[in-house]
Amino acid sequence: MHAQDVILRHTSLAGASMVIPVPLLDMTTALTVQVRMAKKLCVLYGAEFNRTAARGIVTGALGGLSPGSVRATALRYLSFASYFTGTLPSAGLSAAYTYVLGELLLERLIANGRIDLPSPRESSSSAAPALPPATA
Repeated sequence: MHAQDVILRHTSLAGASMVIPVPLLDMTTALTVQVRMAKKLCVLYGAEFNRTAARGIVTGALGGLSPGSVRATALRYLSFASYFTGTLPSAGLSAAYTYVLGELLLERLIANGRIDLPSPRESSSSAAPALPPATA
């Protein structure tokens, strides 16, 4: 299995989760799908998936709840007809966010071998040595 397959499958699942007619259960399901995607990507790359990394993913996913996505989800519950007209935007937003999150996680795994970002202390210790000042 390839990383892009994992991302695309979970993107589809997150979008499909928006058809759940129970308020907030749809968003919780999408969040669960996103965390599962992160775990599978870590397994695929042999990276550790720990609680700190999971907390960072959840925080990032909650940051993806823009007023527009919350509004589109809320509109689905106003009436029977709006459930069907609000599902498409909600599914699109959820799928798009999951795809972007997957690509970001993949980029981090390739660059750092893990999904969380290195601490400033780690990144400064592995930084390239400073170049000597140029002489005129």
